[in-house]
Amino acid sequence: MYIDTPEVATKKQKEEIRRNPDAEPWYSIFGGRYQGDHPPFYNREQLPWTKMLEDNWKIIRDELLGLIEEHPDRLQPYKINKSMSFPPKRWKTMGLIFWNMKNHNNCNRCPQTMKILKSLPGCTSASLSILEPQSNINPHQGDTDAVIRCHMGLSIPGTLPDCGFQVDNDIRAWEEGKTLPFCDARTHTAWNHTSERRYIMILDVMRPEFSNRKNEICAHVLASAAVQMLYQKYDFLRRRKRYIKKMIYHFVRAVMFIYLPFQRISLKRQPK
Repeated sequence: MYIDTPEVATKKQKEEIRRNPDAEPWYSIFGGRYQGDHPPFYNREQLPWTKMLEDNWKIIRDELLGLIEEHPDRLQPYKINKSMSFPPKRWKTMGLIFWNMKNHNNCNRCPQTMKILKSLPGCTSASLSILEPQSNINPHQGDTDAVIRCHMGLSIPGTLPDCGFQVDNDIRAWEEGKTLPFCDARTHTAWNHTSERRYIMILDVMRPEFSNRKNEICAHVLASAAVQMLYQKYDFLRRRKRYIKKMIYHFVRAVMFIYLPFQRISLKRQPK
């Protein structure tokens, strides 16, 4: 297993902070359509941590796919926005880390994968993502531009035009063992029109200029996710004034900002 040390990444983070001291992240919940200048896809050769993932991709694949083979119930349809996939419930995930909140039951069963993720600079989210045959993930924007989102192919049933991924007007195919880092804030969509499941790993790495604001940004996005789920579940909220949504959002954000530093300790459980 190849694991790099974080010293180089830390130096780059400090350099990026010095270059962009006034940088502010964009958030989708109240930010409107993304108008930033980040490209649809990033050059993975300029992101050293992508090589770390690619060098260890078989370890990650075997551990994650082995766990869902043993416990298929750990896979769940994507819940935050149930209209995201078509047909419904065809996009499924098994979460490890969600905006700095760990699913300890899953993490404890994937020790080698977690060791790799811990070596990444500023990893805030990681999950196994499955797209069922003859399914689409509808076009959508992500929650923020504060992270670099990355897909890594684990088991890919086909290539373009039958199975692929699009960010703005740029269309790419997944490849097993290869990463696709992209700007999650830009509109993107995915499809699997083959007869087999598509398996990828999805992860987020904090952009270096925001590395010292990790908990703040994660609290923002967790609050946004909570608001989306509440408004999806309770129709009466949609008829309320916009300020109600903002009140809920700011309250949840404050709670999460306080809670995040402690949850990794308080939620630890034994493997099942």
